[in-house]
Amino acid sequence: MSARTILITIGLSAWLLASAMVFLIVSYTTFFGVAVIGLAICYVSTRFELDEDASFLAVRQQARRDLSPEQRLSVHHEQSLANQSARFFKLFGLGLVVIGLCGGLYYQL
Repeated sequence: MSARTILITIGLSAWLLASAMVFLIVSYTTFFGVAVIGLAICYVSTRFELDEDASFLAVRQQARRDLSPEQRLSVHHEQSLANQSARFFKLFGLGLVVIGLCGGLYYQL
């Protein structure tokens, strides 16, 4: 077996385990489980954004000054993609929270 096949198998197994956990959480807690999962996604994406900004500003600026213009553009592009991904997952998590809370309130009526 190649290494790629093993890695794909491990990845699929992890997704299967994660989906089983999510299914159990949602089945036992109904819509409020969806809200909890949304909160977890929001928390992780916010921590991702905050950890990126937590570095020392002076050290970061000095490192940017030492880069060539092409490298600066590359770093800026990577940061832009990371910020777009974090923003997407934060909005996705907030959407799950809203769906979970509204569905839970509707289910209680």
